[in-house]
Amino acid sequence: MKKLILVGTVLVSLMFTACCKNKAACEPKPQDGKSAPNYNYTGSKYQQNYVWGGAMNMAWTELAESFAKGAIELDTAEPKTLEMLKRFNNPVFSKQDMDEQSYYVKSGYGQETVNAINQECRRKFPKKSIADLKLELGERDIISYAYFLKEIEYQIAFNKQNMMFSDKAVEGFAADAHSFENVYIVDYTNDDKFLLSLKLKDSEDQIFLGKGYAMDKPDEVVKLLREKAPAAEDASKDLGVCMNKKDIFQAPKLHLDYTRQYDEMMGKSVKNKPLLGYGISVMQEIIKFDMDEKGARVENEAVIVMATSAGPGHEAYKPKRLVLDKPYWVVMKRFDSNNPYFILGVNNDSLMKAGK
Repeated sequence: MKKLILVGTVLVSLMFTACCKNKAACEPKPQDGKSAPNYNYTGSKYQQNYVWGGAMNMAWTELAESFAKGAIELDTAEPKTLEMLKRFNNPVFSKQDMDEQSYYVKSGYGQETVNAINQECRRKFPKKSIADLKLELGERDIISYAYFLKEIEYQIAFNKQNMMFSDKAVEGFAADAHSFENVYIVDYTNDDKFLLSLKLKDSEDQIFLGKGYAMDKPDEVVKLLREKAPAAEDASKDLGVCMNKKDIFQAPKLHLDYTRQYDEMMGKSVKNKPLLGYGISVMQEIIKFDMDEKGARVENEAVIVMATSAGPGHEAYKPKRLVLDKPYWVVMKRFDSNNPYFILGVNNDSLMKAGK
């Protein structure tokens, strides 16, 4: 039976040292403004929408720390593979960027580890909607796995309301006389360029919505967040200024269910001495994301398998239109981290439902 090697990965960025003698040395350091900023995101396009999650970074780093004993080296000259390898070996996301109760990471040999992952992860996350791993590994095959689940609720639920997105009617939600207190303006240039923060019941997580920024450059929106909403010691601090009652806020409901195979990494042999004779046979991630009038939920699983084969003044107030009716970004992170654990670039209505 064909041997598979899965290494669980969650889309998140890690900073990883080339030579790790202990786990503490391998852990990426938080962005502190002194070292050069890291933007090694490995996102991809799904129906023309940009998608990235931090789980794969965690799975890759777990594999490097536990088995390669340093940065992973692959026997290849393919430019796409080498670029991806460089990014994973210098990750922008690590376990330091997420609270421990929200993630699960494990690596090991053979079917026994697969069975343990299924049992332990399901026990820690009873609400996990991603199916258990269905793999059959040989005794010396290696698996590295990472998973995280985040569920957030707005301080006050918004109203359901259809809206227009790129001239198409879609299901959405809007602020009213009460829920406007959820919406904080972090940066505002005009009605076609702004960055918002939504107030959550648990202020230790944060969610931002940015419209009007370059949709092909996730680095730029992360750079803006590091400037406008940097890591803080106080989770209760408001980000920005609350929208005015007269302002308008609308956003589409979103649904994403995405599976990615890292084809550029598959079948590549490992050059590290501890892993000679091994090759990447499985490298896959699943990202699920839903956003509606009550809150948002993001779920990310990563699996890697290595097999032995293979303004002022008194002027009249002009209400702002904070309407996400054109391509925009969704970014989620912890209050005390500069590194997001989820990024979604919404370029079209493929993740939305048609309005009635």
